[in-house]
Amino acid sequence: MRAHPLKKLAARTATAALLAGGLILGFTGVPALAAPPPAGTYTVLGDSYSAGSGGGQEAAPCMQSPYGYGSDFAAANGLAMANLACYGATIDQVAALQVPLIPSSTRLITLTVGGNDVGAGAVAAACLSGTAGVCAAAIAGAQAKLAMLPAQLKALTQDIRSQVPRAQVIYMGYPHLLEPATMAVMRYPAELVAAAAAVNGAVDQLNAVLAQGAQRSGASFVSVTAAFDGHGFPSTDSWLVPPFNPYAFHPTAGGYASGYAATLQNVKLSPPLYAGVWR
Repeated sequence: MRAHPLKKLAARTATAALLAGGLILGFTGVPALAAPPPAGTYTVLGDSYSAGSGGGQEAAPCMQSPYGYGSDFAAANGLAMANLACYGATIDQVAALQVPLIPSSTRLITLTVGGNDVGAGAVAAACLSGTAGVCAAAIAGAQAKLAMLPAQLKALTQDIRSQVPRAQVIYMGYPHLLEPATMAVMRYPAELVAAAAAVNGAVDQLNAVLAQGAQRSGASFVSVTAAFDGHGFPSTDSWLVPPFNPYAFHPTAGGYASGYAATLQNVKLSPPLYAGVWR
């Protein structure tokens, strides 16, 4: 029975690390521009999940990692890649700072975006460190912001199409961060198990709106929740960076490879890819 207060304290303390690391939320302020990209046939846009933050060896100014899903997918398919994604980027920032730099030779674009726009990190923090009422209020606030995403996604996709009309655009979803069932088995307090389920439910709502917005704008959406199932915190085989780390709750190198890149590898590309060349 004494384990409960300790686990509760650890979980709530982990929330501070979540806030410091910016769960999907990113560093405060406008992301800096990355270095001009090389010419490429595959371009990655978006926020920290596309930058590869959490994969290791992150480099300023955008905290990109060579172990992000874009690098894995490019290497597996013999593609030249330009990674323009930046930690903390919102939809408007992607449009203003990243889209103009897309190489004209790009035929495929993947991106994660939207989490920062709805304050996903704030929702997770509120649910894991506050009361049930605080959690519900945070989710309600995010839901109000969700209503604006479809129009923003449509505008972003149009901006991308204007830059590279022939490119296929694929929006990648976000994974569940927590494993409520595992937490229950480990005898976490019931209120924290419920909060974890609420956080995952909020991610589901975000992904649903992203999917709808992407499809209505003529782009594609790829979910990664099934791939990450069983690999959230505190799984013994977690694919997420643990608490007390600047990139807490971002995918690890293994998460990017086995969760994101492996899922993307199974997506039918149009036009199809043959030995590193689109035809």
